[in-house]
Amino acid sequence: MQSNPFNNLPKIKKIEAINILRKPISEVKLLADYYKAVFHIANFPCEETEMALLDFIKYECEKLEYKIAQRKAIEVLAIFNCQKAIPIIADFLQNDNNDDYLIETAIWSLGKLNCNDVDIINKICSILYKQFNNKRIVIQTLTNLGVRKEIDKIRSLSRDKQSSNGVKGASLAALVKLAGEEDKLSDLKDYLRLSNQNDRHCAVQDIINAGHLSVLPALIKAPISPSFKLQAIDSLWINEVELWNHINLFNCIDSVIVDDPSKIDTLEVNNFNNDLSFCIEQLFHTDFNRCYQSIKELLKFPLDRVLYYLNNNWDRAKLDYGAIYFFMSVYKLLLDKQLYDEFILNKVDFLLSDKWPNYMKFKSSAIQILGRLNETKFYNNINQFSDERYTPYWKNRYTALLVLQKKQLHIKKDFAKLFLNDSHRFVRLKAKKLVFLECHFGK
Repeated sequence: MQSNPFNNLPKIKKIEAINILRKPISEVKLLADYYKAVFHIANFPCEETEMALLDFIKYECEKLEYKIAQRKAIEVLAIFNCQKAIPIIADFLQNDNNDDYLIETAIWSLGKLNCNDVDIINKICSILYKQFNNKRIVIQTLTNLGVRKEIDKIRSLSRDKQSSNGVKGASLAALVKLAGEEDKLSDLKDYLRLSNQNDRHCAVQDIINAGHLSVLPALIKAPISPSFKLQAIDSLWINEVELWNHINLFNCIDSVIVDDPSKIDTLEVNNFNNDLSFCIEQLFHTDFNRCYQSIKELLKFPLDRVLYYLNNNWDRAKLDYGAIYFFMSVYKLLLDKQLYDEFILNKVDFLLSDKWPNYMKFKSSAIQILGRLNETKFYNNINQFSDERYTPYWKNRYTALLVLQKKQLHIKKDFAKLFLNDSHRFVRLKAKKLVFLECHFGK
């Protein structure tokens, strides 16, 4: 989830947001107020807000701030599934619109709205033959809409040396999904090992769009954020079953949540210094490949020194949520070697506090450490971990079950029952398995 400055502003009531959108530009003190209004109006899906957004995007204005707000308004209308917005949004595909970002948003939104208007689809197709900065979004939208008429053009883009990796990956996914060319799946797997992390992230979305579970074993070993991996599993594994073609759902999810760096197929890193302080510094890097590689190197040093360096840099790390995740990953590995100190539980309390949103990657690591070092406190919090009001991110509820999995049989049964009616199918399935195992072996 991307951060947004308006998340930290006082909430705007529906009528206030509508009134801002209806104000003429001459009466608005700050043009950024338009975006603020659109952002908050997204919380109020109804006919009244749809009409306000539709009127807003119809108005022509060359001011950049207004265009940015228009893009957001188009996006919100698509999220609202406002079908009557389709012809209005399609107007932004016209040749006289020189704002590529508006065109991108329009294309994405038409795909989200499952537009089936032949003329509009033909306009989207025509963009493949023009100079356009983001043909990736065009190909993705045509793939999602199931449009096969441009498959030859898409195939040519997949082979074009001038095409970016993002365009090539989207093209490969289209060929798999629309033309049934499953041999292209091996190429998509290769894209998970591209040197650029953004390209690897794009490859995950392409695998999702291709719609093939068979790629999961390769994907969970890729040097990318576990959030992308869980998104792929969640998108591809639709049925509430444990096994598919020799691939075990729980093994996939458990592997991603535990996230053992030794099981990640890291890429070679140029100019990598094997100095201990350098490896610690790499845990602050934005490229997950470098972080995973650094952890592998850290475990070659005397572990008491690694613990010292981690603790010595903790105050700096806790200001960087990415670094926190990898610091906790190392703390977990040291714990495997029975190496920890009394301060680790203070760190866990800090990370599980309300200071942090529930979806932060490190929350799961903190739950795992708590379950190993302080069972009493873990069990005292199990009602909170199983309650979606307090633990809305399914990964963290699943993690609590993953901790329970290693506990005594009667404990598994009693606490796993709390998760049996969870809204997420993976959590329900995991809970059912733990309860079933207890019933089976308890006879």
